[in-house]
Amino acid sequence: MAIERVRAVARIVATACLCLALVSLFSVQMRYNAALVGFLPVPQANAYEEESAQQMQAGGRATVLASYCSEVVAANDAQNKSGLTSTALTFDDAWFANSSHEYNHGLATACAILSAVCNSESQFYGSIDGAVPYAEKTLGALGFENVRTESYALRSHPLDQVGAFFAGSHDVAAYAFASKTLPGEGVQPDQTLVFVGIRGSYGIEWLSNFKLVGDAGAGSDHWGFKMAESEVMNSLESYVDEIGADPAHTKILVAGHSRGGAIANLLAAELDDRSETDASLASADSVFTYTFASPSSTQAEGRANSAYGNIFNIVNPSDVVPALPSFSWGFGHYGTTVALPDPADEGFSSSYGAMQAAFLGNTGFENPCGTEDLERLDEFGAQVAQAIPSLEALMSPVGIASAIQTVAGLDPTTALSAHYPDTYIAWMQSIDPQKLSFSR
Repeated sequence: MAIERVRAVARIVATACLCLALVSLFSVQMRYNAALVGFLPVPQANAYEEESAQQMQAGGRATVLASYCSEVVAANDAQNKSGLTSTALTFDDAWFANSSHEYNHGLATACAILSAVCNSESQFYGSIDGAVPYAEKTLGALGFENVRTESYALRSHPLDQVGAFFAGSHDVAAYAFASKTLPGEGVQPDQTLVFVGIRGSYGIEWLSNFKLVGDAGAGSDHWGFKMAESEVMNSLESYVDEIGADPAHTKILVAGHSRGGAIANLLAAELDDRSETDASLASADSVFTYTFASPSSTQAEGRANSAYGNIFNIVNPSDVVPALPSFSWGFGHYGTTVALPDPADEGFSSSYGAMQAAFLGNTGFENPCGTEDLERLDEFGAQVAQAIPSLEALMSPVGIASAIQTVAGLDPTTALSAHYPDTYIAWMQSIDPQKLSFSR
């Protein structure tokens, strides 16, 4: 009799918990849907200060202290769970007087930091204690105005991630827009510089990373990244129209890390494709693009054409993310691949030591990867190509098993460390540009 009572109570408790869980999930989805259609207010960043735009020095060059959230700091400092840190960011308006098809290491380094800043904006919209609107503050300090980060709303709070999952709206990205005027010289007209910073993988958006091929089939862009890029492009069109930018006198700077880099890669390619059409937002020579740690974004055969020579994709050979989806499956990037030093390169130890010093200065912690760790990570791309030689092979049970086995052989700590924005920032700040390698 006592056992029956216990079972009855257990069933009641279980039923109550299930009902509570269902009601909670329903409430989360209703909250998400209500905010989506404007019935429920969502937090908006409003951190732009007029005086901050005056911080640019004469000549349009400035060095500011850019705050961002570091995964390394968050994981190692119990008193700093947000991972707040900062680093010096130099930005020079004069860079944009040059052709976008010429690699500019100073601009690339600035973009590596700005990509981390745009990733960090999520913490403000996610209501993290102590978080500030990082993008507004840094871009404002660099003289940008009209900063827009509304896309982070409904895409940053954990409850919004649950709502997006049930609504099936995860093929998106969060992004920041900003603009500034570049004064013309002599009889030359003023130019409008538009900045586009795209957030990397976040929450439920991870699912979109696995949508490799859509209805267009082989030879097309990565479907999950393309759907997100289409939204960014539509929003960029509206933004450019809102600020009244003339395509003939507009320059666009695009940056992103990881998934954000892949979406930035596709966005820049579309901007290039449109440059000679009525849908142009800027000439191809005025589109500047630097991506970091980007996974492969397309199967397009013409991705290495010189038309995309203004897209520079900085990759760490020891980072496994840029090796996926595998080149052996027909994937790659639009534009030029800029490879950081490889562990097999002569003089790597010296370059790596300089990177470690910059990493320590930015985060307060040492990079956990040793040379042997980097060498093992460097072999990952070749291992994937050997274990799963084609996209068709991946779709088979054997291919799936091989993929799981290959990934399981990675050490999570070192693999993540090689991919973090902190690592790319430190490399960019310390490396001699002559030690970079360029390929298509």
